[in-house]
Amino acid sequence: MLFAPLLIPLGCGRSQKSAQKVVDLYIETDGDFIAFKPDTLICPTGALVRLTFQHAGRLVTVRHNWVLTSADQLEALSKDFAAHDGVVARDDPRVITATPLCDKGESVMVQFTAPLPGDYPFLCSTHPEDMRGILHVTK
Repeated sequence: MLFAPLLIPLGCGRSQKSAQKVVDLYIETDGDFIAFKPDTLICPTGALVRLTFQHAGRLVTVRHNWVLTSADQLEALSKDFAAHDGVVARDDPRVITATPLCDKGESVMVQFTAPLPGDYPFLCSTHPEDMRGILHVTK
């Protein structure tokens, strides 16, 4: 019992690693318009992002998705998507993350760790020139 008071202060000064922050983001198509709503999202760097994307169209039957890339890859990726009918290659290093394509009325989800602080463009691979937005990653 003599040693108990000495052990208590030793354990009190230890800090535990904080759990990874979890951020839930929601984005959808702007009804039947070829646009994202909202077209700007925000999250902190290092967070586990759980992004839900909904195809909110009621008339448009074209499938949509959400693809995150870096600013320096946006134009080249857009051209490739346009040339290959919106197909997203699984191992494309220009793609940070992407949801699967979804039909009208459906929702899909993707989880990823938010990259370093900065502005990251996102787009729909089936409408790469029209459906675009920005993910602002903060410190």
